[in-house]
Amino acid sequence: MIVTKAVFRDFRNVRDEEIGFSPTVNVLWGSNAQGKSNILEGIWYFARGRSFRGAHDRDMIRQGYPFSRIGVSVEREGEKYPVELTAELPREGRKRLLRNGAPLSSVSEMIGNLRAVLFCPSHLSVVNGGPAERRSFLDVAISQLDPGYIRDLSLYRASYSHRAALLRLFASGRDVSSAEWEVWAEHMSDAASRIAAARYEYSLKLSRHVVSFFEEMTGGAEIPSISYKSHLLGGAEDGYDPAEGKKLLFEKLTANVEREAAAGSTLWGIHKDDLRLSLDGSDARLFASQGQQRSFALAMKLSEGEISREKSGEYPVFLLDDVFSELDSSRRKYITERLLGRQIIVTSCEPSVVPEGAGAARFIEIRNGSVAGVR
Repeated sequence: MIVTKAVFRDFRNVRDEEIGFSPTVNVLWGSNAQGKSNILEGIWYFARGRSFRGAHDRDMIRQGYPFSRIGVSVEREGEKYPVELTAELPREGRKRLLRNGAPLSSVSEMIGNLRAVLFCPSHLSVVNGGPAERRSFLDVAISQLDPGYIRDLSLYRASYSHRAALLRLFASGRDVSSAEWEVWAEHMSDAASRIAAARYEYSLKLSRHVVSFFEEMTGGAEIPSISYKSHLLGGAEDGYDPAEGKKLLFEKLTANVEREAAAGSTLWGIHKDDLRLSLDGSDARLFASQGQQRSFALAMKLSEGEISREKSGEYPVFLLDDVFSELDSSRRKYITERLLGRQIIVTSCEPSVVPEGAGAARFIEIRNGSVAGVR
């Protein structure tokens, strides 16, 4: 899978540009605040349906303009014609998403048409941050491979919100029947059982690949491991039964209402899950050095690409936002060599950031939101 071109109109500081990309290495380079990351953000939008900076759609519209339009052309192995994806983001009203000119009903219908792995300096938080960072990593990665997972996440979040409202009413003194508790416990546990199953299976694949990448990077000097921690596992480490997980969560959600009302939140569910990342048996978040944490995050991102290829038969696009400036020369060389033969779009202040041996690369200079030169 490759992005052959991206089109921007009034997207952040990018006024009107069409940018062509090589199927191998592409370097968007230029001084700070010129629009390099904005271009990457626009491409990522089609993989995730939102900004990787946490911005609202309206925040990405060029200042003083009523709407923004972005688009990408995606070529996939085995398909004769490219897929054209377009997003029209208005300052007022609803956005429009199109696939080959035909409207899409939702973001979830768009996700999966472009699969991408994004890596930026803030992603170090997948190792040293809190559980929410690691849950987000899993959700983003799995969503691109399984449309049903997106639907289950939406169902779980909606059910969680309804139950949270019920908890507030109960805490205020209103009587709530057992039937009311049970209906939302049923919805939550049903969706959660499938989400936990997908996360558990993904974590097994992730751990296998991360071990392999660490073997290459360190020669076996350091041994990582990844395990999925969830209320739905019931303490089991060697397998997960969705039916048992659903039953376990339903029981917790119906037997501990008073405790949850006192706490003011739902205390059990997949919104509390985590990935345990260990290095040589110790918690990587607490005991790994910054360099080791960078290696762990890098290995997880490379593994995400391998799992995507196993599932779909082709590699995703790799989007690297100012990553090389955060890595030492050996890690730069490793990631470049490891991604040979796949499409990479990387941002940098200097074109020389790409190590020798990267093969033919296209260098695209970005200045004031415009392409100033290509070589």
